[in-house]
Amino acid sequence: MWERYDFKKLHMLESKNISKYFTRVLAIYNQIKRYGEKMRETRVVEMILRSLQKKFYYMVVAIEKSQNMDVLLIQSLMGKLQIHEEKVNKI
Repeated sequence: MWERYDFKKLHMLESKNISKYFTRVLAIYNQIKRYGEKMRETRVVEMILRSLQKKFYYMVVAIEKSQNMDVLLIQSLMGKLQIHEEKVNKI
């Protein structure tokens, strides 16, 4: 499926903010689910973390060390990253 291919090659562009990126990711994820393919939310979270901009790298490490990745939900991750982005943009 093209959607699965799109999902595997995802990366966050420098010009995008985290909300726009999550909108794109969730659109692909929902389309994959609509076609009846199974994909764990944990897998989506891992793909998001690997595809973020450099300004999120230390936040990714902190999340991976402090969170149980098996129960971290996409919406929870988005909230954490939005807060981080707001703080970074204020500097």
